[in-house]
Amino acid sequence: MAAVLGLVSMVVGLASFVCGIIILIGAFKSSVADGLLSLCIPFYILYFAIAKFEHEKKGLIVGVWLGAVVLNIILQVVTIAAA
Repeated sequence: MAAVLGLVSMVVGLASFVCGIIILIGAFKSSVADGLLSLCIPFYILYFAIAKFEHEKKGLIVGVWLGAVVLNIILQVVTIAAA
């Protein structure tokens, strides 16, 4: 059971990683300063994703990114508890 939860957690983490990279690319396209701030300062990427990120599928990308982060945390805790 723990192996399956770990595998699902990895897949969800990969989805979060991909969406985060899409947002980071958008930040660097916006300006180098936004890109560096998103890369180096904690939680600035969250501000950028909600306030400044412009993409035709912004809602989907930001929703998957944030939802996958929360789901990954939950799955990690459950996986550790099941082991």
